[in-house]
Amino acid sequence: MANISGILYTILAADVTVQSLVGLDAEGDGYKIYPLTIPQQEKLPAVRITTIAVEPSDTKTGASTLDAIRVQVDSYAKTMYAAQQIDEAVRKRLDRYRNSVSVSGDTTYFVDGIRFENRNETMETEKDIFRISTDYQVRIHRTP
Repeated sequence: MANISGILYTILAADVTVQSLVGLDAEGDGYKIYPLTIPQQEKLPAVRITTIAVEPSDTKTGASTLDAIRVQVDSYAKTMYAAQQIDEAVRKRLDRYRNSVSVSGDTTYFVDGIRFENRNETMETEKDIFRISTDYQVRIHRTP
């Protein structure tokens, strides 16, 4: 399967608006965009990427060369306004994206398209933080 969190990290970390909104991680060597979980020591704002489902496009003669991957991108912040700003910057960067993406300099994927699907706002009252969850479908060409 494609390294979807690496692909989305690469796309988002290249955007100056996203960079300025989330900032550098505690080590200062990357942006606060994480797969699955945000490290406890990180301060908000931050973005989390989670793969929800993978739908292959199998052919009669072989394995899928095009996967449709549903991902959830969560924008976390201490205010709803800040979470909305991050979510909007993420959507501007991802929605209708189509291009090749090199992850970690060694693997290149062709992103056949990213499509916005839906969005949900919430406040996590026990932590006093705001989260906007946005779902995207990411179509990735792969080598079987």
